[in-house]
Amino acid sequence: MEKTSGDKQQTGEADLGRIEAVVFDIGNVLISWDPCNLYRKMGFADSRTRQILEETALLEVNHRQLDAGAPYRESLEELASQYPQHRDFILAFDTRWTEMLDGAIAPSVAALAKLKAEGVPVYGLSNFSLEKFELARRIFPFLESFDELVISGAIKMVKPDREIFDYLIARCRLDPARSLFIDDNQENISAARELGFDAILFVQGKTDLAHELAHRMVVRQ
Repeated sequence: MEKTSGDKQQTGEADLGRIEAVVFDIGNVLISWDPCNLYRKMGFADSRTRQILEETALLEVNHRQLDAGAPYRESLEELASQYPQHRDFILAFDTRWTEMLDGAIAPSVAALAKLKAEGVPVYGLSNFSLEKFELARRIFPFLESFDELVISGAIKMVKPDREIFDYLIARCRLDPARSLFIDDNQENISAARELGFDAILFVQGKTDLAHELAHRMVVRQ
């Protein structure tokens, strides 16, 4: 799962009423995830956590290796061997992974449920290790709601690379021009828009998905 943030909400220019399918990211759209949640418990100030994450390139390893299907333990052992002074910090990213979670994002889960109730096809496209996704699935039953799920670790492709979007389109038989993509990462949003998707850059606590979906006439108000 990748850690990103947006400084403002951005939306595409949709023709009202044309959206026939909605694609959700998971991390920081439906589930709140932040490594600082864990490292605070280990005594690290957020500023120190960010410093170590940058120094060790742990988030880049997470994105380009772990989310792409590399085994957690072996990959993090290798990284820890390069930064022995941060060994406990690095290995906790695996052994205490669930402590990075901070619950479901209730308004987003409600929007997902409303889409399902109104018969709108819903899909998931997430940068997520398959082994950690299986943990998340047990914690958050609503992850069973999707018509189809594309998990990066299962197919060894990651956003924002073009190939994972092509895979999503083919597997789910999507018409990008009639599909809405919701993600918290601007690079992923840009990649989706280049393929013709309408897209919403999700900012937790700022983006009103209920309003955005009603505005696009995807759901009834």
